[in-house]
Amino acid sequence: MERPILVCGLDQLGIAVIRLLVAKGTPTRALAAPGEAASYAHELERLGVRVCVGVARSAGELEAAGLHVAAALILTADDDAENVDAALTARRLNPAVPIVARIFDPSLGAYLAESGAGLTILSVSGLASPRFAELAEKAALPPGTEHRSVESRARSATGLRRRIDPILVRLAFVTTIVVVFSVWFFARALGLTPFDAFYFTVESITNTGFGDVPMRAAGTASKLLTIALMIGGSGMLALVYALITGWFVARRLDVLQGRVPERGSDHVVIAGVGNVGFRVAQILAAAGRKVVVIEREGDSVNAAQLRAEGHHVIVGDAGHDGSLALAAVDRASVVMALTDSDAVNLRMALATRKRNGEVPIVLRLISPELSEHLHGRKGITTVSPIAVASEHIAAAAIRAGTGLY
Repeated sequence: MERPILVCGLDQLGIAVIRLLVAKGTPTRALAAPGEAASYAHELERLGVRVCVGVARSAGELEAAGLHVAAALILTADDDAENVDAALTARRLNPAVPIVARIFDPSLGAYLAESGAGLTILSVSGLASPRFAELAEKAALPPGTEHRSVESRARSATGLRRRIDPILVRLAFVTTIVVVFSVWFFARALGLTPFDAFYFTVESITNTGFGDVPMRAAGTASKLLTIALMIGGSGMLALVYALITGWFVARRLDVLQGRVPERGSDHVVIAGVGNVGFRVAQILAAAGRKVVVIEREGDSVNAAQLRAEGHHVIVGDAGHDGSLALAAVDRASVVMALTDSDAVNLRMALATRKRNGEVPIVLRLISPELSEHLHGRKGITTVSPIAVASEHIAAAAIRAGTGLY
């Protein structure tokens, strides 16, 4: 290939594509925003890649970057609208140039594809998701396998004890003391059997007042205690009703946010339902796998759709031990950390490994170097979506530039 391939956008994907093109001996040029060009200036100089500073949506800057002589145009910006505008502008300036565009939204991709031939639409999530799903299927333990240590069971019991409201404990203790004392007192003062005394105590506390036990002829002490029970009972019942109502409301909120323990086993835990995690969840669900999702953003559109499809979606921090306990990573067949943050994914992997030393872990790492460094350690499989997507995009551009559609 004598004519260069023009790469527009120098984020991590763009620079990874350029490295692959140069490694394959393909002439390459770049068009990048000032900040991007400055960030990778020394790298581009080392690779021998000429860079033009500007934006791909500008017709003048596309021409200055060499669109008229380009064998193919690659648009790698992480912005669908920007790539659509750039593709339409490039097609108007040079109808013959093959274009490989990074587009996530399928409807935008379809719209762009209708603008003419020689246009390849790819997305990082679309390319990486099948790889993640394939790794999850390979790493999953055989059906029916369950690994749960004594330590994990102890942690679950501790978590249950911590969830009991201390006010409820104190209320139950005080109520028990009041009832026991009242039964003893009325049994002696009114000559009642223990059960009748208990019945009268409950009647007084609840202010039912059926009058089964007349108090007109009773002594002053009995009347005073009955008055105290009726007044105190009103307060205690109000508190009980408030606690019960609060419990139902809290329970409803927990259910809506998925913060209820997963009861099953051999499921796939997916942390993060961005572009990649969302598609991986749908692929695995279509393959018959039960999916449990952990997502920090409760108002996420992807999380809402997965919840509507019947999946268990937990709103919480994937690296927090409480979220991992709710997702039952101890009994999962495979755990996948697919958030947009390498740090969060690493933290979740370490927390999961601490809870369960055997469960397979599939880790998404944006950095290709970090992914390669950690791959295979401690039973952790790492994949860089940037590395996967850059390979496909570079190959597609080379095929397009040489006329091998």
